[in-house]
Amino acid sequence: MSDDPALAPTETRAQSLAGILIAGPAPSLGILAGLHLWPGPLGNALYMAGKGALYLTPLVWWWLIRRRKFPVARPPAGSLREGVVVGLVLGGLIVAAYFLVGRSMMDASRLRVAATASGFDTPMRYVVMATCICLINALLEEYAFRWFLYSRCRALLGTLGGAILGALIFTTHHVFVLMAYFDWPIVLLGSFGVFVGGLLWQGLYERRASVWPAYVSHVIVDVALLGIGASLLFG
Repeated sequence: MSDDPALAPTETRAQSLAGILIAGPAPSLGILAGLHLWPGPLGNALYMAGKGALYLTPLVWWWLIRRRKFPVARPPAGSLREGVVVGLVLGGLIVAAYFLVGRSMMDASRLRVAATASGFDTPMRYVVMATCICLINALLEEYAFRWFLYSRCRALLGTLGGAILGALIFTTHHVFVLMAYFDWPIVLLGSFGVFVGGLLWQGLYERRASVWPAYVSHVIVDVALLGIGASLLFG
């Protein structure tokens, strides 16, 4: 893919690096503050600030560098089928790993305490939260991590180096989330899965120059994960 719609022809390497340094660490710092360092009002405010930096930076970047209307393109022909196939494979591996090894390693009581503290301790509230994660958060993450961050990582390091750096950035904040709820074996296993997912979704973006196939795949994976979460919480 020679013409990435996320990159302006005049964007310099220094500008790409600045975009990575602003948006890349933001979600990890927010999660560290909200879940580990200062849980409560201050941590929540910093968590939201981290999310804001991640999702608003690409919009500001697009306006400053390109000064054009933000693009919303239709999925390329056949690309959604590719996303479905990748999502079903990843989702199937996640469910299989859970039943084979994960279920015996998880302490569901920690997850129930966290769900109660967050207000997602009833099936209806959990479904609302899960729907938002699947449909909204997955789209925002694909737009931020694939469309914006991966494009700039690749501009700096090439396809292979950019893919590794982009997947590492995507994985880091998930590591801190997993650390808040699970022991190290699950943290390591889950982090590896996130890294592989990031690589595959970047591959879909590289192939199609569109976030839509990766988004479809991301939704399917989130459904698998949240289904496992529902099983742990509600039996």
